[in-house]
Amino acid sequence: MKTNLFTSLLKKCIYGLSWFFPRQGNKAVFGCYKNLFADNSKYLYLHWHKNKFMHVIWISGDASLVNALRKKGFIAYERWSLEGVYHALTARFYIYNSYIGDVNQWFASGSIKINLWHGSPLKRIEFDIDHGPLAHKYQSNSYWQKTWHSLLYHQEYVRPQLMLSPSPLVDRLFCSAFRLQKKQLLSCGNPRTDFYRRYPDKCQSINSKPDGTSYKKVILYAPSWRDANLSNTETVQSPYEKAFNWGVLSQFLVNSDCLFLLRLHPNERHYAKHFSAYPNVRDISSWEDVYGILHQVDLLLTDYSSLFIDVLPLNIPIVFYLFDHESYIKNSRNCYEYSQYLPQAGLIAYGFEELINILKNNTSKKQTETLHLAYTQLQKLYWQEMNEHSDCFELLERYICRRNLLKSPLNTQIS
Repeated sequence: MKTNLFTSLLKKCIYGLSWFFPRQGNKAVFGCYKNLFADNSKYLYLHWHKNKFMHVIWISGDASLVNALRKKGFIAYERWSLEGVYHALTARFYIYNSYIGDVNQWFASGSIKINLWHGSPLKRIEFDIDHGPLAHKYQSNSYWQKTWHSLLYHQEYVRPQLMLSPSPLVDRLFCSAFRLQKKQLLSCGNPRTDFYRRYPDKCQSINSKPDGTSYKKVILYAPSWRDANLSNTETVQSPYEKAFNWGVLSQFLVNSDCLFLLRLHPNERHYAKHFSAYPNVRDISSWEDVYGILHQVDLLLTDYSSLFIDVLPLNIPIVFYLFDHESYIKNSRNCYEYSQYLPQAGLIAYGFEELINILKNNTSKKQTETLHLAYTQLQKLYWQEMNEHSDCFELLERYICRRNLLKSPLNTQIS
């Protein structure tokens, strides 16, 4: 208790003192959860590195990642190296996917914090979480408890100055979850969804049969993190062991010439190694992300993951496999109430046999028409700002320049 209090107070003091450091107006530091090079911050970093909008520096606690980025010609430093600390103290912009700790939670005061977030709100997030193992961080019964939580969970209580939002629905959810005002949201898409529209030549290929031919169909399985198992240890039984008959699934994949891409959440990726030995099952859980291959995915298989929202602009069919629906709802954080009334844009399976039947694609014409209508409704609900003029890179650069947030821009062509 005393150690936690001392560390929390020390962190707050150092954070406050970092406000006095002069910050360079054309420099941004980037980071990502789990010390990865992934998600929205990765794609904004790559874009600004290319167009020289400002000086961009990647910060990570993973030395091997930093070395790999440097070999590719990027500027990157370890979080607690002298250079990493210096840039964290002097960068005008902090750009991250979750919390300022993606970069450095000690030195962010005085910076302009742009939280790009790492998903779309389907499950309750941040200060909207009122159930499950994460609720204690955000729910307070008194002023003193709130003060204690702001000390103990420092970075969760630091508000960003700006977030990106693709629709009025997401506006409302972000304002509530992050305690923001509407003026702190920029209406546009996300870097992770806009990058490959702008740079289609950067898309990746996954057709790698030994004979060089392509699979007839590619299925991406990307389930949500089951946050009831916060220990994330090897001893926790995999929820996917019983959810699938992997032998039967593999045989179906071989017979139908399908590739099954297994993409588990970073907190559960250790489970994937048990299943990747099956024919036509490929584990991509260690990949930075999946956005570079979505153009080759024929079907998204998921559950409560908001990835299904990201694929809507690409018109990728969706199947929801809710094998643990009752226990998930009981033990994990709640979904937003609005999610109960969403149009059903994909077929739902609650058991493995039901899933296999769906994968065999025995859908009626009426089902197909109903799903298409629901899919279109969801596209409008989540991606109202998604059109040929909604490129988030251009809109964000204009926003920064028009508000004089950027001092001495490297690229002066932004109007």
